[in-house]
Order: sequence, then structure tokens, then C-alpha cells
Amino acid sequence: MAVPVRVQKRMNERERTEECGTRAFAFLRAHTIVPSPRHYEIAFAHASGLYPALSDAIEAALRDGVQCDEVLLEEIAEQFLHNPQSLADTTNDTSAQLQVEMERVSKLIETAANDTSRFGDSMQGVSRNLSSHTKPEDLAIVIETIVSASRQMETRSRELEGELQASQEEISELRKRLETARSEAFTDPLTGIANRKAFDEQLEKASREAMETGASLCLLLGDIDHFKHFNDTYGHQTGDQVLKLVAGCIMASVKGRDTAARYGGEEFAVILPKTSLKDAQNLADNIREMVQSRELVKRSTGEQLGRITMSVGAAEFRFGETLPDFVERADACLYAAKRTGRNRVIPETALESERVAAG
Repeated sequence: MAVPVRVQKRMNERERTEECGTRAFAFLRAHTIVPSPRHYEIAFAHASGLYPALSDAIEAALRDGVQCDEVLLEEIAEQFLHNPQSLADTTNDTSAQLQVEMERVSKLIETAANDTSRFGDSMQGVSRNLSSHTKPEDLAIVIETIVSASRQMETRSRELEGELQASQEEISELRKRLETARSEAFTDPLTGIANRKAFDEQLEKASREAMETGASLCLLLGDIDHFKHFNDTYGHQTGDQVLKLVAGCIMASVKGRDTAARYGGEEFAVILPKTSLKDAQNLADNIREMVQSRELVKRSTGEQLGRITMSVGAAEFRFGETLPDFVERADACLYAAKRTGRNRVIPETALESERVAAG
């Protein structure tokens, strides 16, 4: 008897899930990480292959010899394992509240229009009752009617104005809430700059604009030299301060149209629209020199920790190429910078010259 397709799919999905779970536990055991629900969630995300950016960051850290422990997993998860449902829930809830407020404003405007119409009808009725034969005592009644209707209209107008102002403030607050939720979803919580998700989105946008306008687009990928040794020597908290310092140096160097992002671990990226490769190289050198100029001091003890350096690769977008290819070329330049001594910037033209010389 043949197994129904739906049943077979469920069986396959169950087997795949069990296999991912087994690999996740094996990963945690291999790195002596306590299999808490949170750590299992991260390990499962890595084993499932559904979060390639997260897996790339873990594998890159392992290749570089970084100790894979609870702290590293949390840092990587904060960058690449955002809960999309959280942003979706905030967006849906806020949108619903916005809809309620907009309907309220619409009713207020309708009420104001009705009040104005009634006031107009009242004045027309008074006008029809006025004539050259109107007696003084009747005229006093007419005047009293006009004054009373005007006061009522004035009072109602003030009430409506207050209600509209309150709705306007509520709508403004809801919009700010939406902007804050989106900003948090695309911000690296440690350094305060764009995260990998924001980087991917901005790179795609920048590449589209470059192809539409024919303008140049460059990408910098930078990596803190010997960061693992620094982290192991002085601890993760001091390492976090170094990451913040580097992020600050990058942000101080970029323009409004540029995007600085934490690409993963101790690796940073800068998207540079409308920028030539030569200018991108100059900017990378400025960032590198600024980072190198900072003397590090351990806050808790005042201990002098020396200086840190960065290696940077620079590549220019080629119209029609895939974004992974673009990033890979910048990454090849970065590794060339590290391979040839670190604390330097290697543009892709230097690699091309090497290939020509070698050929």
C-alpha cells in the first residue's frame, strides 16, 4: 500500500528535524556548551541551514580559532537570529491601533461637518424669520438664538479641536513606535551600527541604484587583527569595548549615504554608493589609521592594553554580477591584506596586478 504524499512529507520533515536536533546536540557536546533551551535554539538554527549568515559566522569563527562558547553563540545569535515574529507582532499591533485612530479622526471630521451643517440650518431659519415687520421683542429672541447657537458651535469646535489634537499626538507616537521597532530589528545591539540583516538589504538596494544610474559602488570589508588573542587575553567585556571603538571610528568616517555594518564577529563592512575604488581605498586607510591611533585602556583597572589594527579589503561592483560574488571579491582582498602582514588596505586592483605578474 502506497504512503500518501502528505504523510510522506510529514515523515520526511520529522526525520529532517530529528537529524538537525541530533546535529545540534552533537555541536553543543563538541564545544562543551550547556544544552540550555537558548543554546539548543542557536545550535539547531545552525544545524538546520535555515540561517546561512549565522552558520557562516560560526564557521568563520571556528576557522579563525575562536573559542566557541556560550558567549560567542549569544553574540552571533544577537546579530543573525532575530525573531522576525517580534517585529511582525509590533507592526501588526501598531498598525491596528493606527487604523483605530484614523477611523476616530474620520468620525470627528464627520461630526464637525454635521455640527457646521446644523449651525448653517439654524442661521437660515433665523434669517427666514427676520423681516421689516419683526417686532422688537421678537428680534430679542432672534438675537438670543443666534448668540446661543454661536456659543454652542464655539464650544463644540474647541472640543473637536482638542480631540483631533489628541488623535494627532497618538498617531505620531504610534509611527515613532513603528520606526523604533524597525530600527531595532536592523541594528547591532552591541555596537549600535547596522547589523547583517540591514547590510544585506542596503547592499541589494545600492546595487539596484548603481545599475539604474551607472554610478560606481564600492564595498569595504574589514577585520580586527589578532582579535581572538586580544579577547582571550583580556576577556570578552574588553573585547566588546574594542568592537564598539572600531564601530565608532567607522561611523566617524562615513557619509550620510554610506552604510556601516557589523558583518559578523570582529568583521565590519561599509557600503559606499557613488564612490570610486580609489576613494574607497582612501576612506579605508583613514579608518585603519584612526583605529590604530587609539590607545586602549582597561576601564576597570586602568591597565594600558596597547593598540589594535585592522585589515581591510576593497572591491568595486561589476554591473550584472551577483551580490555573493561582489562580497566574495571584497573578502578575497581582506584575506590578502591579512595574509601579507595585516594592518593594511588591499584593493582588488592590487590582486589583479598580482595575478598578471604571476601569469
